[in-house]
Amino acid sequence: MPQFSYSAASAASNPPKAQPSVALQVTPVYSSSSDPLSESTAQIISAYRNRYASYLAASFNISLEAAQLETDFQLAPRRASQFSEADAYRS
Repeated sequence: MPQFSYSAASAASNPPKAQPSVALQVTPVYSSSSDPLSESTAQIISAYRNRYASYLAASFNISLEAAQLETDFQLAPRRASQFSEADAYRS
């Protein structure tokens, strides 16, 4: 590991510069479809679906089209129910 020497004289002659302030902008979690955040999210979702389909195609030696159909099936929104999964197993 390299050894660095510390000189008190050089440290005193070079005072630390002021750090710039950071401004955070809060954006709503749910936004309109015209919002750039939604477009970015849509791009991320599309890229994830494509990567997942490619993974399935390579792993199971199937066509990319078949893998995309399976991806659509696996990632489809679930049907709403009045019972939770835990409630279904309790009865």
